[in-house]
Amino acid sequence: MLINNSMNSLASLYSTNTATRQAVRTQAARSFKDEMVLSAETRTFNEMLKKLRQETDVRLDKVNEYSAQLADGSYYASSDDIAASMLGLMH
Repeated sequence: MLINNSMNSLASLYSTNTATRQAVRTQAARSFKDEMVLSAETRTFNEMLKKLRQETDVRLDKVNEYSAQLADGSYYASSDDIAASMLGLMH
């Protein structure tokens, strides 16, 4: 019958198309991998950050003093002092 032949043709076409799509997906999954490439600047920054973290010349007395002042709300730095420090005008 003409309808049955057409239906069989469509069914075989659909199954072939589905298999082809699956093969393409599988190949795509094999050929593409996530990759992260860091720029030279980022690598340099990471190296510097690692060195800074390894440094042991942290003045814990100052850290603790300022931490306590920040915690109790008594820390104050004037905007003039901050600007002078940023410009390298303070010692």
